[in-house]
Amino acid sequence: MKNIYKHYIPLRLLFFIELISGTVILTFFMYLFKNDIYPNMWSFAGPLLSIALIINGLTSFKINEINSNTAQQYIEINKESLFSSKSIKIKFKNLKTELKTGNGKKKSIIPKLRVIILDSDKEMEELNSNFLGFNNSQLRKLYSSLKDIAKQNLSTNL
Repeated sequence: MKNIYKHYIPLRLLFFIELISGTVILTFFMYLFKNDIYPNMWSFAGPLLSIALIINGLTSFKINEINSNTAQQYIEINKESLFSSKSIKIKFKNLKTELKTGNGKKKSIIPKLRVIILDSDKEMEELNSNFLGFNNSQLRKLYSSLKDIAKQNLSTNL
């Protein structure tokens, strides 16, 4: 089993940070409302933002790692949430990948990349650039690794 992608920050820590920040923001707005302070449009948007952070921290799954098993001819995508983890297996013969830009502009300072992993034209997973594009090189490397795996499988089947 060869590792071709690994998330660089522990995911449970990210989910925990979302929960803490959502709770802090919600507590702040509860304090304001208790003291009869209503900050215009933030009276509605602030609590919604905090609830969205809390729900996202509790329910979302993120890709932790992607492994390639050449003996069994499949890639394994391991996803994690705050409470559980799950694994998705895609056979080499069904594997397709796409690399797309998120902002679609020719001249942009920080390009936003998306790597889409498909299983027989059905989208299975999508990895996006982070806020400032720090993981763009890692996404390009993942895309080229997955393309190489698909090409090797295609050449062995001919």
